[in-house]
Amino acid sequence: MNSLIEAQLQTGERIILTIQKHPLILIGKLIPYILLDYLPYLLPKLGMFLESVSASSPIAWDVVLSFANPWVAFIVGVYWLFVWMGMFGTFINHFLDRWIVTNERIIDIDQKDFWSRNVSSILLVRVQDVESDVSGFFHTLFGFGRVTIESAGADKNKICMRGLSRPQYVRDLILREAARARKEEFSGFKSE
Repeated sequence: MNSLIEAQLQTGERIILTIQKHPLILIGKLIPYILLDYLPYLLPKLGMFLESVSASSPIAWDVVLSFANPWVAFIVGVYWLFVWMGMFGTFINHFLDRWIVTNERIIDIDQKDFWSRNVSSILLVRVQDVESDVSGFFHTLFGFGRVTIESAGADKNKICMRGLSRPQYVRDLILREAARARKEEFSGFKSE
């Protein structure tokens, strides 16, 4: 992934920090898929329950809702295919979302889905405000939070990085690099 980004860098631009979401964010997003993955195992239990409730029914629910029934096996297989595709999509989205701090700008790569990506950037010399926020029990316990960057100028741009490890460190790094970039730009105007 870094080689792809390096191809898009300007001459003289170098990567200072590449940031991804905290791994616990991914685990939290995968828990519903794990629960959905387990759901078909309840079908035989449902069949046995329906069989015990309606003993006089002409339908043998315990046989109909068992994995021995080829139609149930087919439907469950298709169901698992979609659950695993959703899980894979969440996994891919998590690992392709990233923020890159270079010596000239901040690049925000937001992977929307398999075939949709939004890339935006803010020049460090235009960074006006950087805020970090850690709120919530798990966020405070595991040290992840949000960093919001606002740019100056007529077309105010805002990048919000959610779920970052050590957001205060990221905020301080961006502020330090922005001050350095403004100082270099100011000294460039002075020498002309």
